[in-house]
Amino acid sequence: MKLTEPFVLRDTLFSLDPRIRYFGYMDNLRGMVVSELRNKDESHPGETQLVKDLTFFKGAMATWSIYFGQVRYSVVSHDRFKIVLIPVESGLVIITAESSLPLDRVELFARTVREQVLLDKL
Repeated sequence: MKLTEPFVLRDTLFSLDPRIRYFGYMDNLRGMVVSELRNKDESHPGETQLVKDLTFFKGAMATWSIYFGQVRYSVVSHDRFKIVLIPVESGLVIITAESSLPLDRVELFARTVREQVLLDKL
């Protein structure tokens, strides 16, 4: 992914649903490229910790892929937030959203990310 593409993807995903709180993109080679809350006044310590724990999640998803097939997305649902991880060939898209976000929206987010990554290759 070129350096500007994660920012376009961030804007696209933020426009899809106001319940998205946070967007991050971790590149396999460059590390964290984008890490941004939609509303900086609504910061939550857990979202900061999430960024620190991403190495664990990324490694676990790679291992699970060996046994279960390609990961399309992963959702961790908590009382306050949903954490959505969408692997792309060059890295990982990270989203946090309000807990009220329905799973069909996650399908839309994952499809949007895959389509955007494919378009960027053309």
